[in-house]
Amino acid sequence: MIELRRFEQLITLADTGNYRRAADKLGITHGALSQTVARLERECGTALFERRKRATVPTAYGETFLQAAREAVAVISQANREISLMQNLETGRLNVGIDPVLSEGLLAPALGVLLESYPMLQFTALPRNWRSMVDDLVADRIDIFIGLAPDRQSDRCDYTEFQLIPPVFACRAGHEILERASFTMEDLIQFPFGGGDVPDWLLMQFVDAFPDQFSSVQSLQGMFLTTHDLGLMRQLLCSTNIIGLVPLPVILSEVSAGRVVVLPEIEALPMLNITGVVATREDRPASPAAEKLSRIVLDLAKLGYTNYARRKQSI
Repeated sequence: MIELRRFEQLITLADTGNYRRAADKLGITHGALSQTVARLERECGTALFERRKRATVPTAYGETFLQAAREAVAVISQANREISLMQNLETGRLNVGIDPVLSEGLLAPALGVLLESYPMLQFTALPRNWRSMVDDLVADRIDIFIGLAPDRQSDRCDYTEFQLIPPVFACRAGHEILERASFTMEDLIQFPFGGGDVPDWLLMQFVDAFPDQFSSVQSLQGMFLTTHDLGLMRQLLCSTNIIGLVPLPVILSEVSAGRVVVLPEIEALPMLNITGVVATREDRPASPAAEKLSRIVLDLAKLGYTNYARRKQSI
């Protein structure tokens, strides 16, 4: 990887504009950096940098060389990361795209299980959703996506579906709707109504169940307040009259503290069918780390839904 190190030295010099600062950042001597630049300039047959009064800047030839160097460093670094992940689960980094609605209830315990066995594995959890996940996977910004199923599956991705526990309706403690012995969907939508960003197939279940209130998915979207930040949704639930449709794990601490109340189920609403997916790129095998996380997620989701279904049957 000698060439890669030389490229990294040139990139750092261009970014800092100063030989001494660049050398300090790289952990090498000023002389070693100067030798690298001089050697590359001899090989290219032209000057790549010029010293000005306030900074050292790339020449026009240097800019062209730097663009290629940056691309090469990015490609090689990505390849090294993928090789590391493919070799074993002890080292490397896994980039997980996670739908915020599943981060607390599913990803957190799944990563806990994974890291118990492989404590040296590094990971980054990036908030993503069904809208962006295909582009993120194809562009290698994430290695695996865990979240709600998209409205349409792309042939560029491989999907494994699983059932999720339906979300609950909730409101703040002391909300005026709690004064009623029973209520309908018509009662609920008299208040601000919202939750996470969800696909049309989920909203369509409400349209089918309540055609008098919602004539189409678009009409429901028009009154449904959407946020990608579930921390914000918790704050809204605690301090406003909003009626939230949220996964129970998202508000569990607020419910336990008595700040938020889970509303009774609406009789006219059938049990929501909520489908999640684990998605990876279709054109290559998933890394061992991604495969292991996928299995853990699927096992936890199956266990959680099975226990939920049993409780429903016993009621």
